Amino acid sequence: MTGQRITYEVSTPLEYGLHPSYPGELLPFYKSAAPLMHERLLDVITRAGADNLQLFDAVLDDPQRSIRHTDYKAVNVIGLVAIADLAKSQTMGTSDSERIDVDFHRLVMREQIPGEHLIFRMAESVNAIVVHERIKQRIDAAAVPGMTFYASGEWSG
Repeated sequence: MTGQRITYEVSTPLEYGLHPSYPGELLPFYKSAAPLMHERLLDVITRAGADNLQLFDAVLDDPQRSIRHTDYKAVNVIGLVAIADLAKSQTMGTSDSERIDVDFHRLVMREQIPGEHLIFRMAESVNAIVVHERIKQRIDAAAVPGMTFYASGEWSG
């Protein structure tokens, strides 16, 4: 969540469990403290030019079917960038952590976004991962299912 490289040793593989009440196809992306991405999604993102992802081996356990999926990685997204135009955005009240945990009704991004990362965490709401239009287009072209993108002026959170 800090947007910085993890420098301490991480014991891998990281273990994740599917919730038995949510059957169906696996998703390419699972939001958690360390997001989980399927190797196919990661391939699309890195081929688009993203080079700021720190990857850790992960296992996704499916207790319903007794399957251990090893084609996922836990992902540390390196880069924390302030992109919100707070004067034009609509927030949901105030927060004690106004620079890292803002809840938006409507997010308006600055016209000029600093930095060169194609994927990064949003400094004003670190749970949000922002991708460049090039990555979105590549994901759409590769027909990776289950991905949702929001444009400036939109927000889900």
